[in-house]
Amino acid sequence: MRALRWLIIVLSAQSARSDVLPQDALCVTAVYSAYNYISFAGVPAKGMWDTRCQNPLKVTSIYAASEIYCSDGERTAGLAQLAAICREFGHHELLPRDVVAENLTEEAIHSMRTVDYLELSRADYAHTPVLLSASYFNRMFNTIDSWQFETWSHHAFGYMGYAYWGGICLLGILCRLCEWMFYRRQHQFGPSPESNIPPSTDIWYGLPLVRDACRWMQTYLITPAPIVGQGRYLLGFTFSSRVEALAVLGFWFLGIIFTVVGYRTFPGNIYWPDVKSQVLRYSADRTGIMSFANLPLLWLFSGRNNVLIWATGWSFPTFTIFHRHVARIATLQAVALFAITLVIVTSLDRIRVVSYEIFLVAHILFSVITLVGCFYTLHRLTPRSHTIVFEGHEYWQYLWPSILVWALDRCLRVIRLFYCNIHVKLSRRRLIHTTETRMAYDEAADVIRLEVTPGMQLLQPTPGSYYFLYQPFRFFGWENHPFTVGAWTYEVGSRETLLQVPGKPDESLDVSQLPLLSETVPEHERLNDTEPSSEGTESMILKLIFWVRPYHGWTQQLRRQCLRASNQPVHTTLLLEGPYGYSFPMWRYESVLMIMGGTGIASAIPYLQDHIRRCANGMDGISEETSQTRDIELVWTARQSAFLCDIAHRELRPLLSREDFHASFYTTRPSERSCADLDDLGYSVQMGRPHLQSLITSRACDASMAGIKLAILVCGPSGMADEARAATHRAMRQGYQSIKYVEESFTW
Repeated sequence: MRALRWLIIVLSAQSARSDVLPQDALCVTAVYSAYNYISFAGVPAKGMWDTRCQNPLKVTSIYAASEIYCSDGERTAGLAQLAAICREFGHHELLPRDVVAENLTEEAIHSMRTVDYLELSRADYAHTPVLLSASYFNRMFNTIDSWQFETWSHHAFGYMGYAYWGGICLLGILCRLCEWMFYRRQHQFGPSPESNIPPSTDIWYGLPLVRDACRWMQTYLITPAPIVGQGRYLLGFTFSSRVEALAVLGFWFLGIIFTVVGYRTFPGNIYWPDVKSQVLRYSADRTGIMSFANLPLLWLFSGRNNVLIWATGWSFPTFTIFHRHVARIATLQAVALFAITLVIVTSLDRIRVVSYEIFLVAHILFSVITLVGCFYTLHRLTPRSHTIVFEGHEYWQYLWPSILVWALDRCLRVIRLFYCNIHVKLSRRRLIHTTETRMAYDEAADVIRLEVTPGMQLLQPTPGSYYFLYQPFRFFGWENHPFTVGAWTYEVGSRETLLQVPGKPDESLDVSQLPLLSETVPEHERLNDTEPSSEGTESMILKLIFWVRPYHGWTQQLRRQCLRASNQPVHTTLLLEGPYGYSFPMWRYESVLMIMGGTGIASAIPYLQDHIRRCANGMDGISEETSQTRDIELVWTARQSAFLCDIAHRELRPLLSREDFHASFYTTRPSERSCADLDDLGYSVQMGRPHLQSLITSRACDASMAGIKLAILVCGPSGMADEARAATHRAMRQGYQSIKYVEESFTW
């Protein structure tokens, strides 16, 4: 028990002691608390604070017992605290010692009657000062000391959750910092001849122990699934990787351990005489406090503008996993809170998939009800013991941070909305530019193509970026859904010219394609002469491209809007909120393997565009970190070959003729439609699915023999991602260490 207490002292925050009495005031507190069970005659005769502070017989007894059982320092601190409490809560001054000094002589004290616990009933009034027996004082002292320790430890264990997640995130920050230092050194001194080992000039990374530890973590913690052969499922929960599962299971373990250990119980406790009652009371208090302590974490991990996403480089889905399990633990710790139970029920995976709208509305509504209910409950049911009154709102220290985090995140969302969609520009034609959207549905591909021209043209898209899309002019206009930016182009001309001419040939072209126009872009797709803009000069108009697979709810409504337009592009109003996401430095790896499924191709194309741009800038001598990638292989599987052909004709066309790019296309549904663009370039669409195990092993072996680094980017259905992750883990266990596995989330 002593070791446990010291552990809490070291690891818990100092604020956990804010509701606990100072140790030197505990003796006097035990004295005047014990007299609360004895009634005294005189005026005032009723009222806890009135009698404790002003009744001469009771005050004299308190002074006398303090003389016997407390040291000089304890009396000074304890009586000063009692006087302060009398003023704050009783609105009285403590009767000074001088007023009753004649009854506090040594002879007077020794002549006082000594009483034991419950020797005098509440109905029997004492007409003279009385002393506490030693057994009565010790019993009350141990009772209050136990209660004080439990109160302090409850909050300390609650703060341990912050320490735990702070440590987890600190490890993530350190790993990202070390990775940055590694590539900075490598860029400065050049790659090491050994496989993925930094140059010997870097003292830290040159240490074999550090290198081996990093490799072990990558092989056995970061890359593999929670359990080999079981995919991403563990104990009925979903985890992308083993390290996520370990972090969550560690928090579950701490929650269970902190719930059952550290109780200071003893027979004869004045508040709860038997040990069973003490355990029930203390455990109820602890789980409730720990549940409240988890609320700030709950809201922090759910925020889109979570600063930890930027600091650690982890994805939003990773923090979403943490958010869900913190919510589950908090709910189990406070099962009496009905609203938070509904939050958990409505956030189940099946409900989110079937109806994202119901999940979103219910989640926000019940979360607000939970916070309001917590404030109301604490206001009405502030705990009061027989001796220590918890005035104020000490539990609000857990609620207000939750409100602050939620409000800050919402404010940042609104700021992002205005920034992305509204731009004020002094122009002859338009003063305010807003976001404009054109969408079309390809029935053969079963995909909606959204071409969004943001109101703010200063946006800088990067690979890995995603936005939340709103359709404001509908009944549920506040609903928003995340979509990865599949590609972006820059159009030459004015908004009015390009967006208002129906049926005009596609004149868009990504800036990364400019150096390759003469070789890769067909004649009808080259930039034509455009009319000058209203300012007399041509401008570059940014256009973001999203691919949406219609399922249920809002995406199905978008599909219906497109079908009603009779195969004509539909102009609608969508709002962007973003950008979010983390751009993985794919360009630092000499070899890249991209394994995509369906609309997961949206994760690959931005990296391919970035590769072309970096290569072009490097050849032109532009000051930018040049892509080190020399070989890219894309393996893409889709249900409909029409989708493959459409993307190959548009976004992939500049890459299909490059020597450093190779692609394999697979479809799982037979189709009579052929893809002329692929046939002309020597590509074909194969039936079935690729064998990922042999593919990844082969690429890992080639990279190892060449002494280069291999990055594997995966985005697609969970089954395909699990297969790719398992194959990568197996290759790493076989000794192919220079592999980096990156998985983009396919679901939310």
